Amino acid sequence: MQLLVFNAGSSSLKFELSAIDGTGAVSRLLGGSFVDAADGTGNYVCHDVPGMAATHARVPALADAARSILAWLADSKLQGRDCTAQLAATVHRVVHGGERFRATTQLDAADLAALRGISDLAPLHNPVALAVIDAVRAVLGTALPLICVFDTAYYGEMPEVSWQYAVPPRWRTQFHIRRYGFHGTAHRSLCRGARDFLKPGASPSRIISLQLGRGCSVTATRGDTAIATSMGFTPLEGLVMGTRSGDLDPGALLYVMQHGGLSPAAALQELNNASGLLGLSGRTADMRELLEFERGGDAAAKLAIDVFCLRARQYLGAYLAELGGVDAIVFGGGIGENCPDIRRRILGDLAFAGIALAAAANAAAVGVTAVISAPDSRAAILVVPVDEAAVIAHEAATLLTHGTGSVGAGA
Repeated sequence: MQLLVFNAGSSSLKFELSAIDGTGAVSRLLGGSFVDAADGTGNYVCHDVPGMAATHARVPALADAARSILAWLADSKLQGRDCTAQLAATVHRVVHGGERFRATTQLDAADLAALRGISDLAPLHNPVALAVIDAVRAVLGTALPLICVFDTAYYGEMPEVSWQYAVPPRWRTQFHIRRYGFHGTAHRSLCRGARDFLKPGASPSRIISLQLGRGCSVTATRGDTAIATSMGFTPLEGLVMGTRSGDLDPGALLYVMQHGGLSPAAALQELNNASGLLGLSGRTADMRELLEFERGGDAAAKLAIDVFCLRARQYLGAYLAELGGVDAIVFGGGIGENCPDIRRRILGDLAFAGIALAAAANAAAVGVTAVISAPDSRAAILVVPVDEAAVIAHEAATLLTHGTGSVGAGA
């Protein structure tokens, strides 16, 4: 079975042509990405795609990137065959499934219409994913199965006490205000990677996974069920992120809107795009740059990093209490996988809980799967590069083969 996986973010589009064998194992045949050029033009630049960069180096929108990808895959001169001819389905990661989409789903026209209706729940992500879906269907036709893997589905079995907000009943019934949770595909990958990497007999039951990148979140998993997560009704809640605020007193938002004349759209834009590490430092949202600025004596950069690490440590401590201890702490994402100093600063004050890093192992673990805990640590501490494409393909193959998609943290 061959599947074409699209993973549309707010500023990138990753794709992967995957083959799934009879055992469910996923292998990557072709893949690459388009990412924001970050030069003020709003264009996207082709990465890691031999033969495409010369003709599709820059595109103005991710829907155009999807069309370029399909043309490249179908070019028999480049690939030796039309790689789109034998697809079993196209598969798309979608950030927000709302209350309707609680599992991996094969979408029909009515489902697509319903998905469009909740775009404002994740305004940086869902509209982009829908634009990519529309572009792909326009090229490949509507008869080819369309499967969506929802980040929120990972939290489909989270206990009600963890997802209810203490708001008026009308908010819950009319507006569906609740904690949904996000980054589910990444956290599923982190938990699976930790279990696969640890030796037999040491499979962790209580896992705290930290997905630290441009967007950041923490999830607590017990057994096969996510029981708590830092992101909420939208991806804004929780940790300090690259340009997102994370936790904020709603009274502060109302105060600024009232006294600063901010419209809801302007407030949303500032909380999503001008806050977080960028807002604290006043310079950049890039953790690598902030660490360099800190080494040069930049006080604002140091403050941004310290707030980032403190917020992560606070959530980690809360989930230690929620789980009644932890068997494995897993770091992933661009920061989690590549910044040993950030991992050290997040975990540095947890010796009282018996959680300890191995300094040399932590320093050496950059972009690779590794155990970085000290031998006497009560919990295994791991770095696991996130492989969302493999998780997405596996989810879709399971749906096509067995007719059901995963709900919650299992699989």
